[in-house]
Amino acid sequence: MDRPEPGLIKWSPNATYDSFLHINLQHRVVQIYEPTGHAQRGKFDFQKLSKHDDFPPLTTYDWSPTIPGLVAVGTSNGVVNLLRVDDNLNHYLELKLRNPRVCQAVAFNTGNLLAVGLERVRNDQCLHIWDVNRICHMDSTTPGFPVDDSTLIEPIHRLEPSVAVSSVKFFEDNNQLLAVAIKNSGIRIYDLRDPHVPAITNQTKCNNNLAIDYADQNYFASSALDQPGVMVWDRRAISRTSSSPVYLDAVDTDDLPWGAALRLDRAIDVQADRDEDKHSLIRSVRYCRDHRGLLAVLSRTGQLKIMDTHKEFTTPDMEYQGSPELLQVRRSYELDHSYDPKKSDRIVSFDWITLDSPVLTPRVVVLRANGAFDILEKPSYTSEHVYKMVPWQPPYRGDEDGSNYHDFMQLEGPQYSEMMGSILIENALSDIPLFGEEKADIETIIEKALQPRSPEHACVEDAEAITAPLPRLFTHGATMADKLRGLRNYSKQHLKVSKSKAGYGQHHPSRKEIAPKTEGVAAGKAVTRSNRHSHEKLLSLSLDTKGFPKEAQLVLDHVALLRAKDKYLFDFAANRDIVSDDPWLRDMWDWIAGAAQDAADEGMVALGLDLSYMGVHAIWANDLGRQAASRLGEGIVPPDAATFESCIETINQRSGLPRWDGAMTAWPAHRRACSRIALWGRSSQTDFNDYVKTPASERNSSWYTMTTAHALFMGDTKQAVQTLKAASTEYPELLFVSLALQLIGRGDVDAHQAKEQLDFDSAVASKTDPYLRAISSLIATNDWESIANQESLPLRERTFIAFRYFNDERLTAWLDRQVAKAIHTGDIEGIVLTGITDNLIDIFAKYVEKFHDVQTATLVLSICAPRYIDDYRCLAWRNAYRAYLQRYKAFYQRTKFEVESTKKSKRGDLPTVKPPSRQIALRCIYCDAEYELSKTGSGPPSAGERRNPLMTTSINAGVSCPTCGRHLPRCVICLEVVGIPRSDRPESATDLEKKVAARFPTFCLKCEHVLHLDHARQWFTRHVECPVPECRCRCNFRANPELNYH
Repeated sequence: MDRPEPGLIKWSPNATYDSFLHINLQHRVVQIYEPTGHAQRGKFDFQKLSKHDDFPPLTTYDWSPTIPGLVAVGTSNGVVNLLRVDDNLNHYLELKLRNPRVCQAVAFNTGNLLAVGLERVRNDQCLHIWDVNRICHMDSTTPGFPVDDSTLIEPIHRLEPSVAVSSVKFFEDNNQLLAVAIKNSGIRIYDLRDPHVPAITNQTKCNNNLAIDYADQNYFASSALDQPGVMVWDRRAISRTSSSPVYLDAVDTDDLPWGAALRLDRAIDVQADRDEDKHSLIRSVRYCRDHRGLLAVLSRTGQLKIMDTHKEFTTPDMEYQGSPELLQVRRSYELDHSYDPKKSDRIVSFDWITLDSPVLTPRVVVLRANGAFDILEKPSYTSEHVYKMVPWQPPYRGDEDGSNYHDFMQLEGPQYSEMMGSILIENALSDIPLFGEEKADIETIIEKALQPRSPEHACVEDAEAITAPLPRLFTHGATMADKLRGLRNYSKQHLKVSKSKAGYGQHHPSRKEIAPKTEGVAAGKAVTRSNRHSHEKLLSLSLDTKGFPKEAQLVLDHVALLRAKDKYLFDFAANRDIVSDDPWLRDMWDWIAGAAQDAADEGMVALGLDLSYMGVHAIWANDLGRQAASRLGEGIVPPDAATFESCIETINQRSGLPRWDGAMTAWPAHRRACSRIALWGRSSQTDFNDYVKTPASERNSSWYTMTTAHALFMGDTKQAVQTLKAASTEYPELLFVSLALQLIGRGDVDAHQAKEQLDFDSAVASKTDPYLRAISSLIATNDWESIANQESLPLRERTFIAFRYFNDERLTAWLDRQVAKAIHTGDIEGIVLTGITDNLIDIFAKYVEKFHDVQTATLVLSICAPRYIDDYRCLAWRNAYRAYLQRYKAFYQRTKFEVESTKKSKRGDLPTVKPPSRQIALRCIYCDAEYELSKTGSGPPSAGERRNPLMTTSINAGVSCPTCGRHLPRCVICLEVVGIPRSDRPESATDLEKKVAARFPTFCLKCEHVLHLDHARQWFTRHVECPVPECRCRCNFRANPELNYH
């Protein structure tokens, strides 16, 4: 067996003797400890009772369940030592073998037997069984052993000739029944009462670490030396004739060895670089004595896993008396989540603690590599059934009226103790002494915890929430965008980004990406944050922070719902205002609005090709997507490059685009179209309007530098100089940049001369204004490639520069790199490159993974999916968004989305979104016949026959089934048939509500009794139970009366 350096630990096998044993292998000391109080993680009270030292190096050991002071120790030289460990006198006896060899296993039974498993030797049995009472008669009042006559005692049984016995265990329900593991052979079960009865043999290589389930001793487990698996056996597997068909089928078809009840091929985690260790992969296997089927496995690296096994369900007709039964793992647990094979506090030995009450959480005592004792508890799931009643899944209470929704379900007073009993008991027993003189009375504590009490509300409290008042922009903001802006400002001032989430889902740059930035820093150059990083930082202010007050959490948890109620749908101009707190989303909707404007009235269709909503990369690469046929007219074949160019040229002429005056190219039509696509939705007036809306305290020179940069990108230096001159009166620092541009624009001075005359260096560029940095870089270097690669600029500006100034080869490579980077990082600016095509789905997949904004992804992709795109992710996001709105009872918003998205999916006036399935069907409750109104007649009725086909010839006969002719049930109040004109003639009533309600039946879904709606209202206003005598159904029961059910 394994020899962990600090030693071994074992809890007393005698339930009436609260103590545990520690064997120190380094100093060869056995110590008995007694628990004296608490036994929980981080709080374990114990004291030492006795000590025994100076025993020979051991190979195996066991502790007697009937004699608390007796420990058997096996050695490598064939001697078994019986140690007296309760008198501090180091007394021992030796049991010597006729043929000395390694002792590999020892085991006591609950009677007077000691079994010893030995290494293989020829011409001798390897399983010896002694009668301990014949060897020694221990008396707790007399120290030491009596006269040593052990050398004269022979074993009473000698079994297993010429084999190696690797493990041995006695069953406790029958202490004459013995499980023996034979090395490289299998497991045998002996009944010592009749030596002539042949042993039951199970062939397996899992013949180590035998462990018996003492709570159900039909089962026992074993493991192998070189495999991470565990096998659980059923000792009832004797013959096929006594086995059930279910068990025989598992053995014959599922590769289950005969006698096995459960096969776990990977009970522990295995590291490939440690598989060649000389010891076994599994160090020990133990069953809990208090709970049935609770199996713990300890690996040699210190991983302690618990598996909760249960019998597989079988129908009563398949059950056989005395047949072996299959097991399954319901749950598995990692007890020590912080374990590390290299740490000094890893677990090296453990055992289950025997507790007095099954109500207490099962726990183990562990010995760590540093020699410390600790207690680990099995995770508690007793309150799961209560949690299932808690409305954790939206809609939460309070999202409409703004009340606190961070509560458990509010139960009625009389039911509170009953429904919350598991949680109340768990809390009451969480910190009590379990042993010693101050041992708690478990039954009294449970009775006190279950006493009737008033419900406790506001159970969930955020311990990290701060008390700083929320900003006025949040409390008085009229729009969702205002509230989010206020919360992000609040986050900057008072909160910190969560360390555990700060890097979640974010792109981690490679060395190639880091190297240029590092070189720039080393050279003293200014390094600015990329535009994408700025976007992620903005979103992290409300996503990855802790400590928001509950009022703020209410908004942050329902952003998608509140935006939907603000009509966040397919009105692109309205969408721009709804998400105005996020400039990147706002810019995306600007681009989509421009794409929709050009696509209107088939503006992007020519020569049978539909290029609507395609991005610059798709246009440049002549890529119609995976569903290319959806963009081709009837009878049109996929175009070649020349046809594509002609199509684009036709669209350019229709749009009135000027001639191409940029870089030399073989595809001028593509460049003209892509330059326009890159600037869809962008106008100087829009930019100015956004600048005007910015509060005066937050304004800076960025709008002027942006306008100047746009003029430079277009090649209009004069306009750029005029813009800077106009801005220099308010921002004098821009005058210097204006002078530099004038020198460049004179024509007789190149960029290098201008740089020398003005001593201009790109290193002086602003670290916060990407446009000023681009202008400075252009003045200093006149290198358009460096500007196109300046990631602090928006991607659409960099794309325009690439199309205007790069040659065809460089442009293609640059576009491919940018598309790959946008997909990898989930950068929604990539819509300029991809358009609403297949590649945008990959971008949104990463974006949703990072920021969980399924709403935006669904709305954008619904414009072209499934019209041009066929991807299951689009359908999954669409269904998820519909289900989200449905859960929140946002029925109008969900219906509006379905209707508008169906319109968007039209191709040739036919929608490509499948209509929803029929939600209402008529079915007779007597004959169970289902029918539709449209199928009740063979043809369209004439004008005189147009009537309800469910009505019989006489109108007074009411609604009846056309198959069996029976009517609806009777109202349990007035006892009249529902659906037939009533005798009290409610249709003549003056109260319109009563007149309408009398026509509708209501059904209790539990007892299925029927009432007229007006009668139901009158009855249940004063009563809860059903009006039918002897029907105990509480039809009108309200578990939470504070909720509004109407």
